[in-house]
Amino acid sequence: MIQTYFDQIKAVLDAYAATHTVLHSQITFETRPGEQGYLHGSITFQDGSILYFREYLDVVGTVVHREMYSYQYQDAANQLRFRYDNATHRPPLDAREHKHTADHIITGVAPTLPKTLAEIVSSNGWIP
Repeated sequence: MIQTYFDQIKAVLDAYAATHTVLHSQITFETRPGEQGYLHGSITFQDGSILYFREYLDVVGTVVHREMYSYQYQDAANQLRFRYDNATHRPPLDAREHKHTADHIITGVAPTLPKTLAEIVSSNGWIP
């Protein structure tokens, strides 16, 4: 199950790389005991912006759950554009899933890695 998920993520990254929207990508997939997995890496886009990402995964039944994730997108000057994560905050937020922007935290949003990539491409006006 974890390997199927990894294959799906790799196919999405390969599709973006084929459009020349992505200049470089590095990703590591780790299968762990007990139907768990970890993936992490970075994607450099045509304007020098970078997405750093990581996911801890666990299979329950036939569903892959993201136990922990972080998708941090920053511009070529290393300034945060946004970050999605489900880290615990102090003081607590209204929801575990949230999005950080330069000025705000928006609760209740939990996109997947492919949806985060689509948001980056769309917000920059790039055509995949």
